[in-house]
Amino acid sequence: MKRKLVTFLVILISLPVFSETRNIILEQCDVLSFDKSTGAQYQVLKGNVRFRHENALMFCDSAYFYDTNNSFDAFGHVKVIDKNSTMTSDKMFYDGNTTLMKIRNNVTVNNEGTVLTTNTLDFIRNKNYGYYIGGGKIVDPEYELVSQKGYYYPDTKTYFFKKDVVLTHPDYVVTTDSMQFNNESGQMVLIGPSCVREKDYTIYTSNAKMNKQTKISRLYDYSVIVSKDGQRLTADSIFYDMNLELAKAYHNVDAQDSSQKVIGRGNYAEFWKKYPSKGYITDHSYVIDYSEKDSLFLTGDTIYGVEIDSSRSEVRAYHHVKFYRDDMQGKCDSMVYVSDDSILTMYGSPIIWSEESQLTGDQIDIYMKNQKADHIHITKNAMIVQYEDEDMFNQLSGKESMAYLKNNKLTRVDMLGEAISIYYSKDEKDALVGVNKAKGNAMTIFMKSNKKVDKIVMTPDSEGVLYPPLRVPEEEKRLSKFKWLEDQRPKSKEDIFVK
Repeated sequence: MKRKLVTFLVILISLPVFSETRNIILEQCDVLSFDKSTGAQYQVLKGNVRFRHENALMFCDSAYFYDTNNSFDAFGHVKVIDKNSTMTSDKMFYDGNTTLMKIRNNVTVNNEGTVLTTNTLDFIRNKNYGYYIGGGKIVDPEYELVSQKGYYYPDTKTYFFKKDVVLTHPDYVVTTDSMQFNNESGQMVLIGPSCVREKDYTIYTSNAKMNKQTKISRLYDYSVIVSKDGQRLTADSIFYDMNLELAKAYHNVDAQDSSQKVIGRGNYAEFWKKYPSKGYITDHSYVIDYSEKDSLFLTGDTIYGVEIDSSRSEVRAYHHVKFYRDDMQGKCDSMVYVSDDSILTMYGSPIIWSEESQLTGDQIDIYMKNQKADHIHITKNAMIVQYEDEDMFNQLSGKESMAYLKNNKLTRVDMLGEAISIYYSKDEKDALVGVNKAKGNAMTIFMKSNKKVDKIVMTPDSEGVLYPPLRVPEEEKRLSKFKWLEDQRPKSKEDIFVK
């Protein structure tokens, strides 16, 4: 009889507010009491309490119902069912006029399988958004996320997180200061110091857009990608596709490989990690090889690199190619280096300078040994010129030539086929004895430790003439193909950028 009376009273209390669609409706409770003598301005509800407001159902064990203010405090096993969400907590205050829900202690929000847990959540129903400021955790079938502050928009499935944000996904872990995240599209925006750790890569950024579904990222403000293999890439902006393992870098590109001791720089670059891994860098591009004490600086309009397998890789440089190291410099139109046979080939008017010597030909092949030039093969129109003194040049030309080096210094030159030489002979006191011009099928020049010509050995069929110092005809001082190209020689690493 008592339960029937309480239900009847609930109905009576509820009747006046049916016409007010924004008013809270008390649909059920086991016990209702109201004591005016205490001065309290609320009804006390106990047992199986159920409210309805618009399309939301709200449950609790007990409540204070401020019917004149259209609000209530709910306690114990609080539950709210609204649209696609279910919320539970230990207690809640709800204002029907503003639709503000202040949900406290052991808060859980389940929105279509995505679950938020926190201790403090404010939610505005009519605008359908909520926020927590005391720490929260979101669990999705694909990831988990924790942060100190969070703003939650169920309609658009969009979240904003701040302070100590950590997103854990099977493929990566994101730590950041601030994140905007859309659960439906998978789009993440990272702001502030951030780190993304994947299986093979770590990304450091302070401004990025990433998508966990497409696995495509756009990184800004000198973000950095570091691989477990010792590779590092930074630029003004980077496009990164995790599926293709492709990175595109724009402006002020700096690509480094600590395992190979190589640095590449330019204003645009693309890199593919999957075998055969490859990449190129262009627009004011250059490469630094610091594997030796004397670093090599190489520039070209475009520089390509490809790692075919663990034992074979290639580097190609195209157009306006120059290189500089303290003991050797070079220039050509294009260049190719193949690692497995350690040959560097120069095409298109190639020139090499080593100490006072200049080497030219149609094509130059540099054979490397222990990462140093061991010998040089000049094919077709081989020409070697060495500065001896003012207006005096030792010269040697032929069809092809082999030049041998030790510690990147010329020690011997073999000229093969129609060899012609002009040699300024000096005595022990470095006084000029005469000028020797010779022709033969082959010749060999031996160099002194002071970089000067020591002697020339000719085949028996050779012939020549020695001119006294003051009686050398002008036309005999230069070979027909003589060119002294010192003005094109890079004098420093900065010179490789001068075209």
